[in-house]
Amino acid sequence: MPKNTKSSATSGTRKKNARKAALGVPPPEVPVVAKQKKQKGQKKEPRKKVYILPSKPAPPQPDPLDTLGLVHRLPPELVIILRSLGKKDPVTKGRALEELQSQWIDESSRKGDESVECDALVTMLPVWFHRAPVFFTHPVRRIRLLAAALHFSYVRIPAVRDAAIFFLRETATSEQIETLMGTWCMLAYDVDRQVSVQGQKSWSSITSPGVDEETVVNVEMLASIMEFLQRTLLDPPGVYLYLNPAAPVAAPTPGIKKPSGRFIPATLNEELESNKADEESDLDRNARLRYGALSAFRWLFDARLASKITSLDDLSGLLSNPLFWTSLCCSEHAPWIPDPELRSLGHGQPQVRQATWALLSMLLQRYKGTIEPFIPILSTVLLRSAWVETDSGVRNALFQPALIFLKEFPNAWILEGTYDADKHEDGDDSDSENEEVETKTSPMRKEHSSEAYREFLQFLELGCAGSPVDGYPTVLVVLSTIPSSVSSSRTRMPLDDFFTSFWAAIDGRALSSLERKVPSASFLSSLLECLAFFLRRLLSGSQDHEVLSGSVSDDLMPNTTRLQDVADGLVRSQFTRIWQELKARRLRTDDRDVGKLIASSLLSLHRMNIDLFTTAWDTVSSAILSQEDESLSLIPTVLRTFVDTFETKGLPAEVTRTLMSKYVQETVGKCETVLASNATSARVSKNIGVVITLIETFGSHLFQHIDFAVRMDNMFVNNAFRILQASPQAISAFMSRRNDEDLCVELWHVLLVDVSQQLDMLSSLLDVIGANIFPEYLRPEDGELDGVIEHLLIEVLNGDASTSRSDLLKRLIQAQNFFLSENGKDILFQTLVSSLSSIVDDILYTTNAPFTGLATAIEFTRIMLSKNSELASDSLASILPNVFIVGYLLPVTFPMLETSIIETARGVWNLWVSKADVRLQGVLSGLIKEKLKELLRDCSTYIRPEDILTLSGHKPNGIDVTPLADIFPTPGDFNIILDSLPSDPPDPSLAFIESVIPAISEFENPNISGLEFDSRGYSLYIRVTSALLAYLGDNRSIAKENMWALRHILILGQYSNDALRVPATPSGLFGPDVSRSELRRLLGKVHQLSTYLLSTGDDGLHNQVVSACMSTRATTSSDALVSFVVDIVNHAQRGDVVRDALVLRSVLKHLFASSSKTDSDQWLNLARRLEKTAPQTAVAILASITEFAPEPLKMDRYRNEIASDILGVPASRANTTGVVLLRRLAATAPDSDSDVVFLPQQRAVNVVKTWQAWVSSDEDIDEDVESMMPLLFMHLSPILQNVAGNHWEFMFDVVENNLENCSFADSATLTMLGRSLRLILAIQDLVMTNKPLRANWDARKESILVLVKNLVSTKIDNTDRSEPRSLCRELALAVIQGLPDTLVNEKTLPEMCHLLTDPSYEVQRMGYSLLHKAARKRTEHFVIECAVDTDDGVSAELPAELLAILQSNFLPTEEFYDSESDNIEIDLSELCKVSGYLLAWMIMFDLFIDASIKVRSQYFNQMRSLGIIGDFFIPNVFGFLGLFNGKKKAFKLDIWAVDDFFIDHLEPESVLSLRLLAAHIYHRALLTVPALIRAWISDCSDRQLLLRVVDYTASYFSPGIIRAELAQVRADSSSELHTTENLVIKVSPSAGEVTASYTVDDQVLELSLRLPNDWPLHRLDIRDTKMVGVSEDRWRAWVLGVQQIVWQQNGRIVDGLTVFTKNVTLHFAGQVECAICYSIISVMDSSLPQKPCKTCKNRFHASCLYKWFKSSHSSSCPLCRSDIL
Repeated sequence: MPKNTKSSATSGTRKKNARKAALGVPPPEVPVVAKQKKQKGQKKEPRKKVYILPSKPAPPQPDPLDTLGLVHRLPPELVIILRSLGKKDPVTKGRALEELQSQWIDESSRKGDESVECDALVTMLPVWFHRAPVFFTHPVRRIRLLAAALHFSYVRIPAVRDAAIFFLRETATSEQIETLMGTWCMLAYDVDRQVSVQGQKSWSSITSPGVDEETVVNVEMLASIMEFLQRTLLDPPGVYLYLNPAAPVAAPTPGIKKPSGRFIPATLNEELESNKADEESDLDRNARLRYGALSAFRWLFDARLASKITSLDDLSGLLSNPLFWTSLCCSEHAPWIPDPELRSLGHGQPQVRQATWALLSMLLQRYKGTIEPFIPILSTVLLRSAWVETDSGVRNALFQPALIFLKEFPNAWILEGTYDADKHEDGDDSDSENEEVETKTSPMRKEHSSEAYREFLQFLELGCAGSPVDGYPTVLVVLSTIPSSVSSSRTRMPLDDFFTSFWAAIDGRALSSLERKVPSASFLSSLLECLAFFLRRLLSGSQDHEVLSGSVSDDLMPNTTRLQDVADGLVRSQFTRIWQELKARRLRTDDRDVGKLIASSLLSLHRMNIDLFTTAWDTVSSAILSQEDESLSLIPTVLRTFVDTFETKGLPAEVTRTLMSKYVQETVGKCETVLASNATSARVSKNIGVVITLIETFGSHLFQHIDFAVRMDNMFVNNAFRILQASPQAISAFMSRRNDEDLCVELWHVLLVDVSQQLDMLSSLLDVIGANIFPEYLRPEDGELDGVIEHLLIEVLNGDASTSRSDLLKRLIQAQNFFLSENGKDILFQTLVSSLSSIVDDILYTTNAPFTGLATAIEFTRIMLSKNSELASDSLASILPNVFIVGYLLPVTFPMLETSIIETARGVWNLWVSKADVRLQGVLSGLIKEKLKELLRDCSTYIRPEDILTLSGHKPNGIDVTPLADIFPTPGDFNIILDSLPSDPPDPSLAFIESVIPAISEFENPNISGLEFDSRGYSLYIRVTSALLAYLGDNRSIAKENMWALRHILILGQYSNDALRVPATPSGLFGPDVSRSELRRLLGKVHQLSTYLLSTGDDGLHNQVVSACMSTRATTSSDALVSFVVDIVNHAQRGDVVRDALVLRSVLKHLFASSSKTDSDQWLNLARRLEKTAPQTAVAILASITEFAPEPLKMDRYRNEIASDILGVPASRANTTGVVLLRRLAATAPDSDSDVVFLPQQRAVNVVKTWQAWVSSDEDIDEDVESMMPLLFMHLSPILQNVAGNHWEFMFDVVENNLENCSFADSATLTMLGRSLRLILAIQDLVMTNKPLRANWDARKESILVLVKNLVSTKIDNTDRSEPRSLCRELALAVIQGLPDTLVNEKTLPEMCHLLTDPSYEVQRMGYSLLHKAARKRTEHFVIECAVDTDDGVSAELPAELLAILQSNFLPTEEFYDSESDNIEIDLSELCKVSGYLLAWMIMFDLFIDASIKVRSQYFNQMRSLGIIGDFFIPNVFGFLGLFNGKKKAFKLDIWAVDDFFIDHLEPESVLSLRLLAAHIYHRALLTVPALIRAWISDCSDRQLLLRVVDYTASYFSPGIIRAELAQVRADSSSELHTTENLVIKVSPSAGEVTASYTVDDQVLELSLRLPNDWPLHRLDIRDTKMVGVSEDRWRAWVLGVQQIVWQQNGRIVDGLTVFTKNVTLHFAGQVECAICYSIISVMDSSLPQKPCKTCKNRFHASCLYKWFKSSHSSSCPLCRSDIL
């Protein structure tokens, strides 16, 4: 441009306008005119200012939908989607892209090119190409990803691809091509990896050659793409604005003027996209676009080369633009751009810088020849950017291009130093004034220091800027390109400056990372390389490098000498510094690497200059001989490396050998001196450590020198123990490398002798052996440590040793060959065997034996056996059975046994069994089976038989156990054990339950003593039989093959049943603590197995059995069941005892289930045959036939024969023959509900007459006869009910006599009592339909019922559970259920309270019905007495017997909390106690029913004084409800109603039923005694419990109570509330409120009571809404009275309102109130003030006066103080 037309605007102004201008309009061409030199002194012409117009923003591009009319050619659905693509909302755009992909492109791909969708997609191509650039550069990543995927799918459609190619080649304008292809290319290189992958697919598909080997992208299109990328690089905001032009802003809407005159401006609805949450910032957007453009440029350069375009002339404007290269700079302002307003393009954007370095690397590799014009600017930007980079990722990317550039263009440092930013900035604007300034400053530029070199030194100071591993290998390459003049331009001491910067990384801890060895090695290697490099330059003789020696002042010495001195000083200083840092461990490098690097450097110096090598070697050797390094291995390792690296001949090898000799002699000498003195262990350890390190480094080669070997031998043998104390590794290193067996054995013996005196050093000695380099031939000579180790083993096994001693012993045993003699090993093994056996026996037979000793013993067993692989069979047989017990049996019995113990024991067993031969396996199997058999029969062990069976089922390796043959006793042994046991039942009362059992006079002593019980309370027979039951129950096929076992199993069931029925009676077979649940489980299993084994008989079984039993020969049947039944019958008739008779009855019960009348006749014949020889067996058969079999045809005749025989028995034989006949006749009696007639009527009358004759005779009739008569009377009474005679009087006499002679306490009379009570119940049933009999019964009824009542009222001290006693009590209660009112009085309740403690549920339930009636009777009595009492002499007291029951505490087990169902296993006796306790509270609250205020108040006061609610009720009931165990454990009552409970439906065995009863009782307590519950609430200090109780009550109880209170107020129409005139009661159920309104002369006096949500735990709200005609004091007294009745006196709302009504009514009627309480009605007894004062004439309530007298301690009037009494 001519000078006279040049703009007067400054450079900054021009750049600012250029940045604002759109780059789409090319700048006008400016002709270049040669500069003319300005004459000296000529003035500079002033510049003319010319205004440069900023470019207008590009207008919005028209939508092809409208301009091309495509809106009418495309389907409406597609048009809607395309319109949505033009919206600004990213969500709308994304949804439109997804719909376009799924509904059109995917459908077109599925249907093919002929589809409507494909035609539409081809038609819409201009619209998509118009929208695509916006999507390809969109700020939202999801939009770009969707667009890239859609674009690939779109252009992959063949028809669309053809249309796109045609559009790009023929139709599209240059601007469209530039925008579309430029953004498309940038999409393929997007900053996001997923977007880039999708973009690459579509881009490669369009740029790859087609079938005709031509690509769509031609040279012209490459130029367009290049132009767009240039614009994007330099002005990304402008490009983004060009792609997304701003919509025209509409004129603001005028304001609205309201009628009031106030002006309201219109709201501006501005949408600022930059404020959206999903928009990126401007800086991030610019960086993303630049990254895409830079990455796309790499493809562009490849494409240009493919098109054979090698020139960069068209890119010279970009590549020579300093602003473009600021994308390499990490700082905010690039140093080559002087304008402070221009920010670096790479600032804060490491991805942009990384992409620029990658682009530069490509240019250097592909355009090496054409890039030379840009070297000046590249030199500056590269050198000023590379060393200050802060991002590690960018640094990794820049090293390659930087090194390539510096190697190819070594003059870059010179160019960087001469670069003038101002000159480059002004360009053509420089004039003669600038030239003059340049001329003046040119001399100074020669001395100008290089800023790039300064930054390079800072780069070194920072440890290669944090990338030492990658950076230090490049330092030498970079340094080789730096001219000496550049390095010396900053200082006269360039070498000092360089190495100071190099060492600054160590001084500044720049290499202090977690892994420092690799960076430190890189540092040291680079340092030594740089040292060698500088030395070569110094000694090269070049004058250019003499400036490096500036640290030495000029003198008269020759130049060569001066350079040599500088080199020597440099070598000395650097090697000294290196060794100092290595010794101080600030330079942490592997010692071997240090040696290699130093050795390599020394060799390099040796080849370079001998003097330099000598200087370096002297420095290194003096440092080594000083021996002041902290690392013991550094010097030996370095020396070893020198030896390995240097050749055997030559100067380096010679000086190395000399240094080695000196170092070894000095080291050994120091060690000898220290050992000879009294030096500390630390000092000895340090010196010994140096020697050991030396030995370990050089190995056995050192001992080839005789002097060294002798000195070392003497030192170790003479100071063995001290060396061991100081450094155990020294012993190991010496012995492992001293190849002299005799010397090592001698040293070992010395050590063992010394260590035996100090066991603490054994650990150190074991550390020596554990190094795995110890000689294996070392052995003790005389058992030096045998006794010591044995004693240590005993201590450890006894638990007296510490953990460290135990670990020490383990290590000793593992290395026992070094310490123990053969005899010592045997002793140690026997000690271990004995200890293990003792520990196992303790666990098997001792309560709560610890397992700690077992863990130790089994672990040492494993160690011992693992180290003694050649043990004899006898030794193994002595220890392996116990190992088997530990590994397989103990885990079954003790599940808490540690898994490590089990795994160790099993591992030892499996290992040695697999090694054992057949003979040893047989011996071990026999020993183990014998041990298991012994444990099965041993009651003193804690091993259960089921555990042994479980063990056999696991089938351990090496042993096969068959329980029936190997473990259980033989059938003969079972019979021997059984014969020693009692055969009669343990208690005579069992005859009441089982009619087969005879009278007590026939019993032998049923109890035995001296039997031993196991942990479950089982004797020997019960123990083995229960195990047999468990085994056969799981193996029923074996049970069928061994039917003999069923007899013993049935006897087990019989014994268990007896123990359940009368647990308090000792039988000798079960211990006192046997579990009832276990007995029930046994009974269940017995029933299952017996049912299975006895239900498989054929049709001829009965015939075969009876035939065999009636013949004298043994049965020949092959049926096992037939043989078994015959054997059972033979056993029964042979002994004729109750036990065998009951077993026979059990068997026949199963067999008769499928029998016929013929079979019954056969069994009847057998019974008749056995009458004489085995009467007990005959009775058992007869009873079984009668109860289980069909009625035999001959049975009726047989009964008549027995009855006939009875008629002939005189009174003298009634106790003998008569009893037998009576039992036989009773056995044949049919069921009362059957159609079978027992006896003819006349014969029955004769039988009764015979009994009368016996009784009326002078003979003494035994109790057995008297017991049998009621039993038979019960069967005869239906027959004789219509027969006149005195037989009924006789029956009543017998009953009364029996009742008088019986009691519940005497178990011997329970059978007689029970049969008599059953007879009474039978008579009560008969009299209901028989009027004549009822008359006889009424005459004797009262006396009999009194006797029964007295029996029930009698408290039994023995409360143990007894099924016969409970049945008798149930019968007695059933008899007196309809007890006349005349027999029930106020004393009945305390007399019968003990029924609630009975262990029978039925007794408790029936007793409650009777006690409920008695409670109401007692309350009624007290109400009447208190009503007629005028002297307060009657006290309504709670029964002491009932209070004794209630004053009990229960601790509910976890089962109460863990489940709300019935599937719980709890002791039934505990449940029975809980049910009795809860029923006792029911009786307590029953006492309050229909009680007057006075009676109720006395009950309440007594309960409060006893504290029975807070001390017993709350803990127990809340415990049952789970309120003490947290809110989650509380019993949920959501589906249950707690306001009512039916006792008849109570299931005491169900925990759920008991908890519901407890909830109902709590409900009754809240209704009956809420004041006591509130008292506990107020005293509760546990806030969490309090909140839990209140919340629980408010949720489940309060709503029902509030409804009941309000319902009572509303429903009690006969009460005074509803009959009082002028009184209106209003009830609001929804609000829980009651309002009482009293009308006086049209004025309303009103009182409202509001119940809280948690009533009755908190006070009710009493509001005096309207107070008319009443003084405030009197009104307050009335309100207080209501509160006292409801809150303190446990009254109901009705009671409080009633008192309030009386007060109001009497007040307005003129009644005077009490002068003490200011109420007319007493809140204590509802009485009027009737006690007057004779002096002041005031009247008082009697209760108020009593309280006044008691509190004032006088009898004076409270008003006038005169004496009232």
